[in-house]
This record gives sequence, C-alpha cells and structure tokens, in this order.
Amino acid sequence: MMFKRLLLCLTEATPKEVVGVALKLSSPDTEVHLLHVVRLLTELGKKQAEEGFAWVKELFEKEGRKTEFHMVEATEVGKAIISFAKEKNCDVIVLGTIPRRGVLGYFTESVSDYVVKNSPCVAVLVRKPGQPV
Repeated sequence: MMFKRLLLCLTEATPKEVVGVALKLSSPDTEVHLLHVVRLLTELGKKQAEEGFAWVKELFEKEGRKTEFHMVEATEVGKAIISFAKEKNCDVIVLGTIPRRGVLGYFTESVSDYVVKNSPCVAVLVRKPGQPV
C-alpha cells in the first residue's frame, strides 16, 4: 500500500530499519516529510540536524523519492508530531519505538504511545531487530 503523504519522525537514534519501512511505504509520487522535533531551535542546531539526517534524504532520493526536511520546536514531542501530521494532511506516520525501562517506564506514556492514541491517520511503529517489546 502506497501513501500520498508520509511523515517520517527522526531522532539522532533513528535506526535504518525505521527509514527502510518508510521507504517501502512510499512511492515516487509520495510527499515525504522528514520531521525532527527539538526543544530549542537554533540556526546551528538546524544546520547540524540537516547534516546529520542527510543520509536519510539521500537514501530516499536514490530511490526516486522527493523529501522535505522540517524541524519543529516543542516541549511535547508527541503533540508536535500530531499537529504537524494534521497540518500537512499526512495519511501515515512512521516512527521508531524505544523500549520501556524500569518501573517508571511502565507508568509513563511514550511518544509512540501518544502518537498511536492521537494520530489522525495510520501510525506505523518500527522496532529495531532484537529490541525488547
């Protein structure tokens, strides 16, 4: 199934498996939005992020996909992702998951939990191979 508007959420720790799933869900006609949410947006930070995520953009472009890189400043990452997806009218959100750690991890809501519960569209969560559930 191909989507018209795909949102790929990126962090410094985004594994290639997450990017690979997004690539498989897209086609050359898909509008691909690469989103990185930060607490404080600076020109230097934006430049470093664009350089750090250049491999993602290059991978998509190598496969004939056009991408647009966005950085959003927000304290609540999940809300920023949902707001962006609504603004761009995305029909799928792809993001990685982080395993819960310790007792507190079971009582707090992760970004991926928030996105799944509040997404206006399909949300695809990708676990890194070997990562605990």
